[in-house]
Amino acid sequence: MGRVTTVLLQGVGYHWDGRDILVDDGINAPWPMSGQALEQVELFDGEGEAVGAFSIDFEHQQWFLAGSSTRGDIVLLDETGTPLAMFGEADLLDQEAFWLAELPPPAEEEVDELVLPGIDEILDETVLAGEVLPAAPADMSLPTNELLDDVVNWLTVYSHHD
Repeated sequence: MGRVTTVLLQGVGYHWDGRDILVDDGINAPWPMSGQALEQVELFDGEGEAVGAFSIDFEHQQWFLAGSSTRGDIVLLDETGTPLAMFGEADLLDQEAFWLAELPPPAEEEVDELVLPGIDEILDETVLAGEVLPAAPADMSLPTNELLDDVVNWLTVYSHHD
């Protein structure tokens, strides 16, 4: 079996040149991505829901699919562009026979939940720190004559009639 140098994941090409990965989405100009491995590239179903994640280490020729995919979502190509394997639902049952090696499944990382303080806690901390809170603005429900004069003067100075 040849050496995998390109992976097509749902139409997006990832070509490894021995140093970096060239990403070609078919729309924009291809762009380089440093490194030898793709980690957990998400695969989506027809409705846009993530159904799987694919990882590959080109240098060590190891790859892993977590979740599921449909036929043709994952295509492995060798140096000449010849498909080595095309993975889908049917292939998942026999994936050990096709795959050269398998990366260990990604470790279940615990995601710390970000808890933001409530407004009351923020205000309490501000008062405890000795900061002076700004006074509430004056009631502006009814404009005063002075305010109206200021607005008219501003409009006279800054508006230009063409």
